[in-house]
Amino acid sequence: MTTNMISWWFDVVSNTTINAANFQAIKDHVGVFSRVHPCNENLLLDGNLTEWWGDSEFINSWNEPLQAFDSVKILPYLVDIDNSTMMHMVMENSTAFIKDAVAIAKEYSFDGWFIDYEDEYPPDSDPNSGNFAAFLSELGDALHDEGMELTVCVAAWTPLLSNYKTLAGSSVDELQQMSTYAMSNPADYEPFITDYFSKVGDLDKAGVGIGVYYDGGEYEQEWDENSARSFIQYVSKNGGTRLDIFRLLKDGAADWPKADWWWDVLEEFVHENID
Repeated sequence: MTTNMISWWFDVVSNTTINAANFQAIKDHVGVFSRVHPCNENLLLDGNLTEWWGDSEFINSWNEPLQAFDSVKILPYLVDIDNSTMMHMVMENSTAFIKDAVAIAKEYSFDGWFIDYEDEYPPDSDPNSGNFAAFLSELGDALHDEGMELTVCVAAWTPLLSNYKTLAGSSVDELQQMSTYAMSNPADYEPFITDYFSKVGDLDKAGVGIGVYYDGGEYEQEWDENSARSFIQYVSKNGGTRLDIFRLLKDGAADWPKADWWWDVLEEFVHENID
């Protein structure tokens, strides 16, 4: 039986007050946190994995509280790269890179990794996304051998990341769609999601992103309770089982997600009773 899941991105930072507030939000609403993707601000995340071995004190400071949530899987950012030349260097060294990635995940009892590769500077010329998909399969297979998972961001704005069929055909566990973050108008999201789902095929791999920061504070308001509920209803009624939330930030200012109704709507999605 398929279980609806929600993944959350957030930064782990040197400000321990913010980290503690984020962890408290997870504790208070643990039912809507299936996976978390912490981004370690101490690391460059540029493909040089040796930096993970020199940051154990800070890693333990955020990993240990997250490990206390038995039902929440921890898949940190493995790379956060927007330069295709740099990413190709990672892929060309895939054997050693993957060996290190698995070793680090085992060292810290992570449940896998998240790849944030947005090929903007310069755009990736990978033909039909085949090289990237092959890399994802090699990494995903190695993680699966250890009972771990792999997720990756996708988006409509680059040919590489919009080749959903090819990327979904790799060993990745979930594609996490960024183009829907502010897509609150049904005229926009209904055809987009329908097309995206049809190309991915396996809807347990078809994550749909929501940008809770589009709340009218620092960013233009796109979401209110009605628009968010309608969006999630459409995802669910069309077979979607995965939501991805960008991002958790309990800093007393932005405070994402700010509105309490978000927790209720997301809880309804997890329990498959979103009406």
